[in-house]
Amino acid sequence: MTLAELRTFARRFANTNSTKYSDANLDASINAFLDEVGSDILTAMDGWDMFGERSTTDLISGQQEYAVPEDAVWVKRLEITYDGSTWFPVTWFDINERADAMDDTTVLQDFTKQKPYADLLENSIFLYPKPDANVTAGLKLWYIKLPTPLIETTDSPGFVRIFHKMLAYGAAKDFLEQYINEPGNVERLRQCEKNIAILISKMKNIYNKHNQDRAYIVEGAFVDYEYGND
Repeated sequence: MTLAELRTFARRFANTNSTKYSDANLDASINAFLDEVGSDILTAMDGWDMFGERSTTDLISGQQEYAVPEDAVWVKRLEITYDGSTWFPVTWFDINERADAMDDTTVLQDFTKQKPYADLLENSIFLYPKPDANVTAGLKLWYIKLPTPLIETTDSPGFVRIFHKMLAYGAAKDFLEQYINEPGNVERLRQCEKNIAILISKMKNIYNKHNQDRAYIVEGAFVDYEYGND
């Protein structure tokens, strides 16, 4: 459903019109509920990164700190090329895991371009070692982002279509709570909450099983049956 269709559905369910429920207020409610639905999807996801994204960043000689995209919820993978041709996966670590000092001289001695590391501090990535040359698009980050807000009337939510109407129910719920004393709104609100709960349950179940074609490898634990029998 497009934003225009979600507006129509929400107003019809709430038994109201554009005069009483303006586009601005309605869109704000739709996008607020979009964030809630997105959070539920992120929690339920199993292998299929519904809001997955990849970004590239230019490396600057001598620069260690690089910003994480503002819409990132969590990061999945980082790769780097220090020379513009050979790529290496970056290992995440925390500076508290390291006993030695983090000055430039010590870092250059202990970290190599062939086995780079990175730490996340606030909204930034810190590279070890830092680049010694400018490289266009030398840093690739895979991450999970927040759902993109619906702005244009033709915009559509970035998840499975059968659950789009949940955003309209969420917006209708906001309106009905505000005008709860008007005739019929108590019943409409109850039905709205019921519909939302049913759709959320179905959505979580689907996204929890979204990646059915993935081959999982399970290895048995090693058991030494000879231990203690000497």
